[in-house]
Amino acid sequence: MKQSSSAAVLAVAAFLFAPVLIVMLFLGTGGAKAAASCGVGGTSVAVGNVPAKVGAFSGKQLENAAAIMKAAKDLGLPAAAQILGVQAAIGESTLNVIDYGDAAGPDSRGLFQQRANGAWGSYADRMDPHTSATNFFKALAKVSGWEQLEPSTAIHRVQRNAVENHYAQFRAPAAEIVKALGGEAGAGIDASGACPSAGGAVVGQLSGKWVHPLAGAPMTSGYGPRPAPPGTVGGVLANFHYGIDFSTPGHAGTIVAVTDMKIVKVRNLDGTFGTGVTGQTTDGKLSIGYYHMEAGSLKVKEGDVVAAGTPLGTEGATGNVTGRHLHMEFFPGALPNPMVPINQTIDPAPILKAQGVNF
Repeated sequence: MKQSSSAAVLAVAAFLFAPVLIVMLFLGTGGAKAAASCGVGGTSVAVGNVPAKVGAFSGKQLENAAAIMKAAKDLGLPAAAQILGVQAAIGESTLNVIDYGDAAGPDSRGLFQQRANGAWGSYADRMDPHTSATNFFKALAKVSGWEQLEPSTAIHRVQRNAVENHYAQFRAPAAEIVKALGGEAGAGIDASGACPSAGGAVVGQLSGKWVHPLAGAPMTSGYGPRPAPPGTVGGVLANFHYGIDFSTPGHAGTIVAVTDMKIVKVRNLDGTFGTGVTGQTTDGKLSIGYYHMEAGSLKVKEGDVVAAGTPLGTEGATGNVTGRHLHMEFFPGALPNPMVPINQTIDPAPILKAQGVNF
């Protein structure tokens, strides 16, 4: 089975272009910093790559959601507002720019079904995703204490829907869309628009044992030289596989911690890596990266200490891949920056086998 070696590309490039990478790590997009300030009082989330599909939404719907998020960011509003905006537009138009109204508002138009009463600008304004979203957020900002209101109520104060809790049913998909479009920066957002409580929980009983990371899955690609699968980012630079791959036959398996570890990095739809986590063994001798998990499946937070066998997420096909699988990399010691691993990888297979893990 041919799988992606996207992480291999970054590892190779790290050695060839280390000075450039180091500058990018510390002066780059600041994704980790954004994730740390995703609360109501913090800054909004910048839109990363727009995925092909999030839940029941795709194509123009997600492009329109991106325009809503950008409008909130341009106004300096927090992630909570971005979720409210997407939530409102799902409730009004299922994220489509609609050129018709309904019985209650025959002159309503656009993503937010804004009326032709002069309060929402011209017809062109109401039909433009960014402009109509901007006008929605300007009205929201005038709602006293909107941050503390129940989300559907806050939206109702702007939209004046006949049913105040009409928008409540759209909260979860709106949060998932904002998380997905925010990529790495949106990884910490929960449905309230605030960062979840800090990690630091101890999950399971720490014992030092080792287990298979994906029960029942054979190794489908080993560590070392191999021809880069078609479509792999980096071309010839990807002709070395810097980890090992496992794939569960017939279904998506549950990926677990191979041994006791502290979660030092959580990724959500992060470019070539996709969704995944990086953990550091409790003895500090290894860092272990798990990549390409299913979006939205992560079960741990940064700072959690988890025992061997603790579920981390679901096997997936996010990032630069050619099929569903787990790509796992081992790094000696602690990573200098787990955002993008730049230290040398080592073959995980001998380590796993020495610990009694068979595959």
